[in-house]
Amino acid sequence: MPCICCTQKFAKELTPEPLFAGPEVRGFLGWHGNVIGLFRRKSVLLVNDETRFSMFIPGLVKKDFVEFNKVFLYHFEMSLCYMGANAAQVAQARLKLGGFSYHKTHSRNVLGTMNDMKIGIEVMLKTHLGGLPETEDENRWLSQFLNEAPCNGKDLKEVVFPGREMLKMIDHA
Repeated sequence: MPCICCTQKFAKELTPEPLFAGPEVRGFLGWHGNVIGLFRRKSVLLVNDETRFSMFIPGLVKKDFVEFNKVFLYHFEMSLCYMGANAAQVAQARLKLGGFSYHKTHSRNVLGTMNDMKIGIEVMLKTHLGGLPETEDENRWLSQFLNEAPCNGKDLKEVVFPGREMLKMIDHA
């Protein structure tokens, strides 16, 4: 079951109930998420704890947060396809994902990566698109920008390329 560790802003959008510390899940099922306000719209940035694979989900409304599991699955599949995943890899990934659980954040390293990505997203959207991505090509471009950029962190053994690492993880799952 995927465990999404939420910042306070993200938690407020998902549930009125307070979130508690959850298990520290690594690998395919461990994620951190944050809400980012851009162009007067709410967007979500999700980052996998181990691979730093990220998904930027732009322009969400209240009903999207109510059914966030479906939103996550849709954007996860699309992001994998943007990174060159084949149908078997997408199916394998989908099998691994079941119900979701939401908890408080636990990794300052992942939060640091998310902050770096947030700055990159803001700059790229303002300078290249002039707003939130609206077309599939714009979403693909942003996904590739995020997942082809090298990442490092104290909890990572070496510099990783998130898209490649996620595809490797799916193949070895």
